[in-house]
Amino acid sequence: MSAEKKFDFHSHSIVSDGTYTPTELVASAAKEGVRLLALTDHDNIGGVAEAVEAGKRIGLPVLPAVEMDNEWRHELHIIGLDIDPENPTLNQCLEIARQRREKRNRTIYGKLKEAGYPVGEWIDRPPERTTKLHIAKALVAMQAASDVRDAFAKYLRPGQVGYYAEQRFTPKQVIDMIHIADGLPVLAHPCHIRDNPHALVRELTDLGLMGIEAYYPSSSPRQTQMFASLGHQLGLLITCGSDFHGDNRPGVALGSAWKENADLDRTFDTLTIRMNS
Repeated sequence: MSAEKKFDFHSHSIVSDGTYTPTELVASAAKEGVRLLALTDHDNIGGVAEAVEAGKRIGLPVLPAVEMDNEWRHELHIIGLDIDPENPTLNQCLEIARQRREKRNRTIYGKLKEAGYPVGEWIDRPPERTTKLHIAKALVAMQAASDVRDAFAKYLRPGQVGYYAEQRFTPKQVIDMIHIADGLPVLAHPCHIRDNPHALVRELTDLGLMGIEAYYPSSSPRQTQMFASLGHQLGLLITCGSDFHGDNRPGVALGSAWKENADLDRTFDTLTIRMNS
């Protein structure tokens, strides 16, 4: 076990809802001692090529990856690790997600403008690359909410004026797509699950899930132990991820979820061998 195997398989750049460019994110990871990194922007691989090249320049391997939003009995996020960014099926799915995101955002802009909050005028990025976090921050900037949490509660949650019922891929569709793109599907932040975690993880494993993000900044020791145990029982890769968002999630550093233990060492070795094969 060694810090030479420190990794972070969950991070976001300005391509989705982070504040660092892919190049800045890779440089920051290197400063934190990360030795293997995955860029996992939401439904978008637009920053992957830049991150991979930045990693090559400074000697930090970067896994092409993506975090896909998907619909279950509630929202789930599944990461595709070490995907083929050129895979046509992957890119078709991401284009569908892009179109859905653009439709969602334009609809939310319209709803909020009608209610007296023209958020679209406060957001300087195209709708297809805008997340609900950007909308919430615009509401705060307009002084329509005290902070991001307040903005979600007042305007974007079900029953509120800016709520939009999104159409997302199912977990099976996401897992199948990741497999087709030669990637490894990993359940992101299972500590956020609002369901029976044992039943859910088993069900997703039956669909082809291959990993679980047991180590996560807001996961309690008990949750971490439970998800690592589930991973052992089901033969899943045990991963860690900071869910880094730069200034949009202050206090969370790249590599902060990593611990020195045999599970994460094995995952580092598995992905390193896979990348070099």
